[in-house]
Amino acid sequence: MNTFFQLDLQLLKFINLQLASPVLTRIMLLITDKHNWYPFIAVAVILLLLAGRKLPHPGNNFVRINPRVFIFGLILCIALTDQAGTFLKHNVKRTRPNRDEAIAAQLDCRLSTGGRRSFPSNHAANSAGLAVFSSLVYPPIGIPAILFSLLVGFSRVYLGVHYPSDVFAGWLIGSLSGFLVWLLLRKRLMRLGITGFANMFRFHQHQVKGTPGVNWAEKAWLSLDGYNVKGYLLEGSEKLIIFAHGLGGSFLSRAELGEKLRDLNGSSFLLVPMRGTDGHPCRLATGGTDEVHDILGALKFAVDKGYKYENIAVYGTSMGGSSAIKACSLAGELLPAGIVVHGSYSSFFLAAGRRTGRAGVALLKFLMPGWAVRSLERFRPVFWLSSLNRGCRLEYIYGSGDGVSPPKEGELMAEHTDSSVCFVTVLAGQGHPTGRNASESDLVTALNNSLNRIWKRKKGEC
Repeated sequence: MNTFFQLDLQLLKFINLQLASPVLTRIMLLITDKHNWYPFIAVAVILLLLAGRKLPHPGNNFVRINPRVFIFGLILCIALTDQAGTFLKHNVKRTRPNRDEAIAAQLDCRLSTGGRRSFPSNHAANSAGLAVFSSLVYPPIGIPAILFSLLVGFSRVYLGVHYPSDVFAGWLIGSLSGFLVWLLLRKRLMRLGITGFANMFRFHQHQVKGTPGVNWAEKAWLSLDGYNVKGYLLEGSEKLIIFAHGLGGSFLSRAELGEKLRDLNGSSFLLVPMRGTDGHPCRLATGGTDEVHDILGALKFAVDKGYKYENIAVYGTSMGGSSAIKACSLAGELLPAGIVVHGSYSSFFLAAGRRTGRAGVALLKFLMPGWAVRSLERFRPVFWLSSLNRGCRLEYIYGSGDGVSPPKEGELMAEHTDSSVCFVTVLAGQGHPTGRNASESDLVTALNNSLNRIWKRKKGEC
C-alpha cells in the first residue's frame, strides 16, 4: 500500500475507533440519514415561500432575495454534485471501506450501504454545495450551514462508509458547485419575480427597518389622502430634493445619494416612504396610481416647513418618477420647480413585458387583484404631461442598459413635453434604477446637472 493510502486508512481508523462512543454513534446515524432531514427541508421551503422575499442580513437592514430562485439554486446544486460524484465514482472505482473485507475487518462498521463505490462522498459533496450556496446568498446562516456540512462529512468517516479523502474530495466538489451556481444565479436572486410583484398588490410586505444615519432627522406628515407617514430629512440649504422610490424599493437606499448631493450642491434631501413599504400605514402598493398622494403630502410638508416652490425638485425612480409626473400635474399651488424622472415607465404592463414577455404579463395580471390591473391599465404618465404646468421643468435620466424602461421611454416622454422645459440624459451602461446602483458617480453627476438646470431656470439664469 502506498503512503497516502496508509495515512488515509490510519485517519479513518482513528476517527472510527478512537472517537467511538454510543452517544456519538446515535448522533452520527441521525445526521447521516438523509431521510431525517426531509421534514426540515419541507418546512424551510414552505417558510421561504410564505415569508416572501426578505430575510435577515447583518445589521439593521434587510436584503431582498427571491425565494423561488434560491430554491431552484439548491436543486441545481444537488444535481451538479450528484452528477459529478457519480461520474467520479464509476471512473475511480474505489471500494468503500465497509465493503472491502480486508479493511472492514479493521473497523467497527456501524452502517450498511447498498453501493460499493467510495470516491468521492456524495453526502459530503451535496452538503457542501448547499452550504456554500446558502452562505453566499444569506451570509448570516453561513457558519451553521458550513458546520452542518462538516458534521455530515465527519459522520461518513465515523461510520466507516468513506475514507477521509473521499469526504475531502466531496467537500471540494460541493464547494465549487455551490460557488458556480451562485455566480450563475446571483443577479436573478435579486429580482422580484412575477409572484413577488403580484404579492405587493395583495399582501402586506415584510418591512425594511432601520434609519439612514445620524445626520438624518425623522419627520412626520400626512399624505394627501390622510395617512400618517414618517420620512427622513437631511437638512442643507434652502434647496430641497424630494425622493420617491420605485415599486418594491426603499427610501433608505438613497441615503448615501442624498449625502453625496448635499456635498456637491448643499441641497437638503427628503426621503419619502411609498405605500406598502418602509412602515407606510397603507399596507398595499398600487404601482404608482395612489402613490401620487404620498408625493403631494411630501410637497405640502416641504412648503409648510418653509421651502419655497422654486427651490423644490422631485426625484422619482421607476414607479416613483411616473407617479411624480401625475402628482405634479395635480399639484396646483404646490407645483415644484421641476421633476427628475429616472427610469420611469410610460405603461406599467409594457415595462413588465420587457422583463417577463407576454406570457409573464398574462400571469402577472392573473395573480394581481382586479382593481390593481384595471387602475394600472388606465394609468398613463404621458397623459399627465399634457396638463403639467410649463413652470415645472422635466429632466429625464435613463440607462442605456435598462431592459425595463429603456432610453426610448425617455424619448417618448420628451416628445410629449415642451422642448423648452425638458432634457434627456442617457447613462452609458447603466441599468434600471435600484438600491444597488443608487449612488454611482455617473448617476450622481447626471442628477446634479439636472437639478442645477431646474434651479437655474427658476432664477432666470437660462
